[in-house]
Amino acid sequence: MPKHRPWKKTKGAKKHSEPAFTGVVRDLTSDGLGVMEHPDGRVFFVAGVWPGETVEVRPIGRRGKAFLGQPETITAPDTQRRVAPCAHHGNSDRHCGGCPWMFMAYDAQCAAKIQRLQRVLADLESPKTQVDPLLRAPEELGYRNRAQFKTDGRQLGYVAAGTHQLVDVDTCPILTTGSAQHLAALRSQLPNPNWQRKKSAGNPWLTLAVDDDLAEPSEGRRLGFRQGNTAQNQRMREWLANTIAALPAQWRVLELFAGTGNFTDLLARHFDQVVGLEGDPQAASTLQKKLGPKVSVESIDLFVAENVTQISQDYSDAQLLVLDPPRDGLPVRAPVIEGLADLRAVIYISCNAATWRRDCLDFLAAGFELDRVTPIDLFPQTPHLEIMSLLVRP
Repeated sequence: MPKHRPWKKTKGAKKHSEPAFTGVVRDLTSDGLGVMEHPDGRVFFVAGVWPGETVEVRPIGRRGKAFLGQPETITAPDTQRRVAPCAHHGNSDRHCGGCPWMFMAYDAQCAAKIQRLQRVLADLESPKTQVDPLLRAPEELGYRNRAQFKTDGRQLGYVAAGTHQLVDVDTCPILTTGSAQHLAALRSQLPNPNWQRKKSAGNPWLTLAVDDDLAEPSEGRRLGFRQGNTAQNQRMREWLANTIAALPAQWRVLELFAGTGNFTDLLARHFDQVVGLEGDPQAASTLQKKLGPKVSVESIDLFVAENVTQISQDYSDAQLLVLDPPRDGLPVRAPVIEGLADLRAVIYISCNAATWRRDCLDFLAAGFELDRVTPIDLFPQTPHLEIMSLLVRP
């Protein structure tokens, strides 16, 4: 799950001691912060507010040209504002900050995500583009199958957004039953001197990663990638299976960011020739063992320009490109698009609307058309939106 990134009060930020002001929230940023205008024309970014609300804001800092504000009083709240179903929700260093939209009803959250997608689509879609309704999460709470906790041996929880403050968390309502049981078991071991870090170590906390598919937490290291919402991931797999069913089985397929094969196994069931590329050697090894000779797997850093150029040469006859990249989107885009001259279609699954839009514009410039877009809500209570799309070359 992409971490919510509010504006940080860093060493480079200038502090403000000026009085509060009242204004109306006019928009939301891609990170879910409210956009407000000061009476003197300055633009402020404020967490915990919603478009149309009238808010009294206390200026708290500045970072470059961006001004930061803290909501003091919501004088005219949105009708769908609610009391967040979590005691740890909030915007200060006493709150975990992991669910920044929990103060709004789920309907309002979904409407905001649809509105943002519509803006992104403004210069991408054509009359032929099929834009599907948002695939809402079946459960807005209790969906999160894994989590990373931090502990100093005395407290255990999450780090407050934009700070280095550890927030002690006794319950987390977005966790699945299995992950919540892991949390309770870990907390039963507090205080734990074995979890204390030395100041000289550079990291004041120990990371304890839990997954409802694992019997024990992973201590001190991250787990391999897995989509954080099991039910919605299954719907993503169903979407992919339905999409490729209409494509010729003899097509040669190149998958970038294959991971451990969340989508690769579906590709291998339908297509005769599939190549999976993954930057993490351990994930690539797992994928190769899982699928055996059905897929050719290569571990390669996809963020190195020379590697991408070589890939475009080695697999220039690929007819379908499948990618599910990190937030940075498609790296070194020109060699991929220009080098894969035989491409007939691209299946692009994205966790970042901005980089997805940027990359789609490149594909459109190369002669592709945006055929279908399906948004899916993997992470309720957050601004995050996943986009599944199909581009075709007529």
